[in-house]
Amino acid sequence: MTRFRFLPDDERCIACKGCVTACKSEHEVPWGVQRRRIVTINDGVPGERSASVACMHCDDPPCMAMCPVHAFYKTREGLVLHDKDRCVGCGLCFYACPFGVP
Repeated sequence: MTRFRFLPDDERCIACKGCVTACKSEHEVPWGVQRRRIVTINDGVPGERSASVACMHCDDPPCMAMCPVHAFYKTREGLVLHDKDRCVGCGLCFYACPFGVP
């Protein structure tokens, strides 16, 4: 299903954003663009958890198929990328993604 994977240990995540910084540095991601983000569940209450999430670069990405304006595209290397200038913010990609990433 996917070619690239990053499987963090969510039990140990403290939302330091080190993975976000490392991803930007390793892949020379331009300023203002993030390919990884931290989500916090139950923020501020006992049992709060943080997790690092990013695109899993599916072979047949459902987000790409669902997008009405074709804002997603695949590179030759298999990366699934998003063109924010084409995006209309409908949210269909979020519901289509089995990982809830876009």
